[in-house]
Amino acid sequence: MTDPLEEIEFLARSQNRIAVLDAVASGPHTRRELEEVVGASQPTLARILRDFEARHWVERRGTEYVPTPSGSFVADSFTELLSNVETEVRLRSVAQWLPMDSLDVSLARFDSARITRPTRTSPNGPLKRALELSGEAKTQQVVSYVLNHEMLETLHDAAVDGTQSLRGVLSRETVETLCDDSTSKQRLRALLAAENTALRLADEPIPFAVGVADETVYFFLRDDEGLLRALLESTDEAVHEWAIETVEAYWNRGVDVDTASYES
Repeated sequence: MTDPLEEIEFLARSQNRIAVLDAVASGPHTRRELEEVVGASQPTLARILRDFEARHWVERRGTEYVPTPSGSFVADSFTELLSNVETEVRLRSVAQWLPMDSLDVSLARFDSARITRPTRTSPNGPLKRALELSGEAKTQQVVSYVLNHEMLETLHDAAVDGTQSLRGVLSRETVETLCDDSTSKQRLRALLAAENTALRLADEPIPFAVGVADETVYFFLRDDEGLLRALLESTDEAVHEWAIETVEAYWNRGVDVDTASYES
């Protein structure tokens, strides 16, 4: 019996094999067309096609090579595996801080996600990117266990100026912490009074910090000590749908803010 791992290794250890199978799976190709697409030498291409025919992955019809049902299945499966591994490699340094226990979407949906990490030249890069997204958005929704003073200032300015509508749920502890600072307390009070702002408090733990700026979903990725490690943003439809539904769920379970508690 053929070992499946050996077949995976057979395909994975050669970029030319992957390219040939992918090309044939996309549609009929002559050998000359495959040479142009793959860039492999004639002897290499001939050997690959013989190996694929022996495995019943491709077959020859006239002057063209076409995929068999098995070949199409292997090509699709391998392409998905390769894509998923590429995504995992991209996210490997930050995936541990993604709220996967709460995310009702696959990690594969973050294949094109943008990651902003702190650097020596821009140690506050993740926060700066989040402020940029928030400041430019026409609509914003938030559900978060944390809100720093800079983000509050950005939300305040956009909402009070009437350039942004805001809807969100914050943890009670976050609001109380902000109110320990007189400037942030004033901004919060003005934000609550803005006509285009609706905020509620969560009387339950919020395990993540997520915002939706127009069509972009962004995650503040913090480690166990609360240090901001990265900002991950996605425009994937499934991620966006999850974020909107999550804000709605926390909103429905939240409680209205007692504005009198935040008056001077």
